[in-house]
Amino acid sequence: MPDETWVVFDDEPKLRLLVRLMRVAMPATVLLGTASAFFSKSAGDSPVDLFGLIAVPIWFVLWATIAAVVWNVVLWLNAPFAVDLGGRRLRIGRRVVPFAEITRAELVPVPNDDEAGLLLKLARGRRPSVSVLLRERATPVLDDARRDLLIEVIRASSIARPVSPHDPTGKFARFNFPGMLDKAGAEQVVRDPPAPGEPAP
Repeated sequence: MPDETWVVFDDEPKLRLLVRLMRVAMPATVLLGTASAFFSKSAGDSPVDLFGLIAVPIWFVLWATIAAVVWNVVLWLNAPFAVDLGGRRLRIGRRVVPFAEITRAELVPVPNDDEAGLLLKLARGRRPSVSVLLRERATPVLDDARRDLLIEVIRASSIARPVSPHDPTGKFARFNFPGMLDKAGAEQVVRDPPAPGEPAP
């Protein structure tokens, strides 16, 4: 199909949240990594003892490079996905996935704090997934167009809550797999994200 059938799901609020988190994490990583030049991991000498003060700028460049690589990986993993409603498929990077192959939906607090944000992850089994920011602090962030687009994806998916071998009927699946949703629950959280401290459906 021509490219105009694809609608890019641009999750700007999620990118803004990532930038805010990385703005704290990256400088801290570089500073602590550089400071490690003064400490030894065992009874031996530290890098500064071995190489002199030249170790400090070397360690700084090394950790700054590591931080830059991590940031680019984070951006790559969170690149916008695209939706083709007519073809009933998602484009995740270079991969094209039919809606019907999406089988998992999971709510993920970011970061481990309901106040910071709430992500919905959609995945095909245990393969790489896409994530959408539903709530930033207590405020839902999806506009009407993106909400309706995501609901169409969920309705045509095969999302189901996992079932334990010890609970084949799935009666206790909600408790055995916290955060995991069935199709109705996934649609509900997109329409009305749970408030901080409120349980998932």
